Amino acid sequence: MATSLAAAAAETALGDLPEDALLAILAFLAPPDAAAAACACRALAGAASSPELPLALALRLGLPPPRRSPEACPGSARRLFRSLHRLRRLLGLWRRLPSSHPASPSPSLAAFEWAPRATLAASLLAPSAHGLAVSKSPFVTVSIAESGDTVAALGEVPVCVNFVGDNHIVVEAASGEDEGEEMQGGSPPEEMYMHFANRRSPGAGRRRRERLGRRKGGRMEPQHFVRIPDAEPTKARPLQGLWKGICENRTLEFYLVTYDDIGGVTCRRVSETKGHNSGYSPLFWTTDATFLEPPFSEQELDRYSCCEHIQVVTSGHTEMQSKGVSRIMCINSSYDLVDPHPSAPLDDMRNLEGRIWLYEDGTFGFGFAGSNSIIDLRHVSLDGCIVDTS
Repeated sequence: MATSLAAAAAETALGDLPEDALLAILAFLAPPDAAAAACACRALAGAASSPELPLALALRLGLPPPRRSPEACPGSARRLFRSLHRLRRLLGLWRRLPSSHPASPSPSLAAFEWAPRATLAASLLAPSAHGLAVSKSPFVTVSIAESGDTVAALGEVPVCVNFVGDNHIVVEAASGEDEGEEMQGGSPPEEMYMHFANRRSPGAGRRRRERLGRRKGGRMEPQHFVRIPDAEPTKARPLQGLWKGICENRTLEFYLVTYDDIGGVTCRRVSETKGHNSGYSPLFWTTDATFLEPPFSEQELDRYSCCEHIQVVTSGHTEMQSKGVSRIMCINSSYDLVDPHPSAPLDDMRNLEGRIWLYEDGTFGFGFAGSNSIIDLRHVSLDGCIVDTS
């Protein structure tokens, strides 16, 4: 029986599949790839031109059925499909790059999340003054117009959210030339050069944006963001992602932990951007991400038991933490130390040894020699949603 089913499947041609199956296949592809697939056979070409393709993508994303364009033509369906795919690409966490014009400190993190009626809402994330909560402030909303094109607004001001490659976006004042603009191919520096150099005249786009900003009551500078690709931990990489924790001065900070291609781990503190200051400072690293497994040595147990967990103080009392340690990793400190007055000499500041304690609940804490404290980190997002917001 199994042999006959396999033989029947082998004899089934792509063109024999029902349109629903072809639409489901195309919904997994980016618009350029879907256009290339449409050249493979007549059946895929017909599915790619079907007005039901945007509906298939919306269902895959878990969105309500999109509004049909008044123009009943394949072109309107393709625009709607591109717009839905564009919204999907914006989903997730992004980190702000420093501005070329120094200004007041700005939150370094932005989160794009689904909102009602297939709208994408971006919020700026900042540490809250209330314990471990994350403060969210409205930023940009991106939706789909009746024409099938994407439209974005910062409050009531129209803006453009343009991709520069796959992992870099620019939020800037809307202008007819920039609307829906997207550059592809090449490295991000090359694409940025093309983006700003290929104007009809030097500075023309900037002057138009400045005039628009003055009409709206102020000048808007372009804001650049890069994607945080691995914002949550996995079983193979339990430390990666964006985390939050109470540091030595009892304030909440964000931490980004990344793995490199050779097995190393790096942690950077993510703080507010201030002019040319990126707010992205290295904190610790290791070239060997191997964990020490239990049973642990007496020396390791003593090291952990002698350290004090930095606690959250709320309503006059301290939240006690009691977590079992499942694994331990050795790390090295960076020049940007948690303890600003370490006991080690200045010449050894770059080589202070530390530990990461991975807890049984999937979170972890870290600490260094010369500082008898442990900074415990918690998740900023789970399953793509920001947790503990205020």
